[in-house]
Amino acid sequence: DTGGDNSFAIALLDGEEDGIIISSFYTRDGVRVYAKKIDRGVPRQVLTDEEKQVLEEATGEKEK
Repeated sequence: DTGGDNSFAIALLDGEEDGIIISSFYTRDGVRVYAKKIDRGVPRQVLTDEEKQVLEEATGEKEK
């Protein structure tokens, strides 16, 4: 009951690969938004597959 065209994940990083990933998950019951901290390209929390993908795209490499 999650996902679809209304859900997203975006990585917002600076030149040192510090920043956040913001994810939004649309469900029938509402919308949930999460922010996860990234330090030097390394996530501080467990990432979903979609979040891992946007981090890889933003840093140009696989998750560290």
